[in-house]
Amino acid sequence: MADGLLNRVFGMDDLPNGIMRDIYQYWQDIRGDRNMPSRADLIPENIVRLLPHLTLVDVEEKTGRYKFRLIGTETVKTFGKDVTGKYLDEMPEVERYLKVRYEWLVREKKPYFIFDKLKWSQKFYLDYYVLGLPLSQNGQDVTMFLFGTYYQFPNVPRTDYYDLGK
Repeated sequence: MADGLLNRVFGMDDLPNGIMRDIYQYWQDIRGDRNMPSRADLIPENIVRLLPHLTLVDVEEKTGRYKFRLIGTETVKTFGKDVTGKYLDEMPEVERYLKVRYEWLVREKKPYFIFDKLKWSQKFYLDYYVLGLPLSQNGQDVTMFLFGTYYQFPNVPRTDYYDLGK
């Protein structure tokens, strides 16, 4: 990866806080013994407190395009706009950073974890963590991505989710 370090081998202890650990644990739980869970396995009522940190992206096999189906409110606030319904290739400033990551998920069919700077936003000074988690309609091909994202100011010690607001 040219930007950010894509970690394809990671564990719970590598994730920076409770939000990211809970998103990954949820994906693992709904995956079970399969390689990837499906979109139908996601039950929003079971993860209400995580929804602001989640993004869903459709993978259009025939066109090779990526469409943002759902953008969590934390990403909307950080990005400065809601891109739900837009395609990645309609936003070249974002596509140049994300397309290679999306292609990796489609090809490898495994989760990844990245820590990077938010280069495509007016809030470029923020650090962010992202879990890329593949979903599959047929158990074979990646048909959607679930992203869990957490943003923070640089040089601020990582804070566990459960300690925020206390």
